[in-house]
Amino acid sequence: MKRIIVIGGGFSGIACLNRLLTYRGKIDLTLINDKGDFNFLPMLPDCISGKVNPEYLAFDLANLSRRVNFVRDRVTGIDLKEKMILASRQTLNYDLLLVGSGSETNFYGNDEIRKAAFKLDNVDDVKDLAGVMSRERIGSYVIAGAGYTGIEVATNLRIALNRKKIKGRIVIVERATSILGPLPQWMKNYVLANLKSMDIEVFTESSVAGVSGRRIALSGGKVFDDAILIWAAGVETSGFIRNLNIEKNPQGRIKVDEYLRFHDSCFAAGDAAFFSYQGNYLRMAVQFSIMQGDCAGINIIKTLQGKELVKYRPVDLGYIIPMANNKSCGILLGFSVKGILPVFLHYLMCVYRLMGLRNKLGVLLSLASYRLRW
Repeated sequence: MKRIIVIGGGFSGIACLNRLLTYRGKIDLTLINDKGDFNFLPMLPDCISGKVNPEYLAFDLANLSRRVNFVRDRVTGIDLKEKMILASRQTLNYDLLLVGSGSETNFYGNDEIRKAAFKLDNVDDVKDLAGVMSRERIGSYVIAGAGYTGIEVATNLRIALNRKKIKGRIVIVERATSILGPLPQWMKNYVLANLKSMDIEVFTESSVAGVSGRRIALSGGKVFDDAILIWAAGVETSGFIRNLNIEKNPQGRIKVDEYLRFHDSCFAAGDAAFFSYQGNYLRMAVQFSIMQGDCAGINIIKTLQGKELVKYRPVDLGYIIPMANNKSCGILLGFSVKGILPVFLHYLMCVYRLMGLRNKLGVLLSLASYRLRW
């Protein structure tokens, strides 16, 4: 019986498992993940403003399927030659492997900031942030990173403070010359105008120089007292991937071929994979993670059957920059969208992709009750 291991219980890992569960032959299927549940990351910022209860963003991985052996452990390495997974408490042998371990917050080796900053990698992180906000008087919220997450966090913070009638300075700090990286200029202008209307400040070409208790200093000399730092300044792959002696990009993502392979009998998908298509490398996105996980699952089945593998062909549906005051923007199917429409579509897709009927209904009720309260 072939042993198939999936590393990572995120979007790509779950998509791969769902495909593998359609296989009628006998296989030994194992999922290994360092946490006991799947966390729906795209809606974590909504928990800050109270739109969504974080309890509805977690799904117990032990409830996936009786055909899946769930191992809760942290992967520390992969022995590609011996086809062995090295974990904190055990070793596991495989015949076929998917690496779908996603990404995590990148502190760029700065332990001072790692210890001081809040992050949004999982449900527990957003609960920690909400707890501090409810217990302590905070004068300034400094958000490092002006990408999707940083902007979404900032707008949800402003809504939360406004609802509670609490004053607070919200500042986004970005090392680059502009927000939102390579995205179109019209989108940057739209987002900047909306941030300004929400009294959210943006400092570009600036970075966090140091943190001492509740005192945060920026590279340009600005200092914020009674402040907390929320880190959204980039991500990296898991440590065990960074230690693999294979080709990777600067973020540590594994370079895969057209079949999503990176080694004999090994595949990678989602944020862990670095895939080139028509001369461009795909950005990290939920839609690509799900599609790649499914394709990797198909190719694992094809391998079991001794059939020709299928090439992964990405379909880019677009992207949305969610902002909590219902003035979002994005590109959908090649068309520019602004205002309430992208907000509606964002939540529609989030509910569709949530795992578990309880969670879907819970999020719908949370959103509905939020609108009724305010």
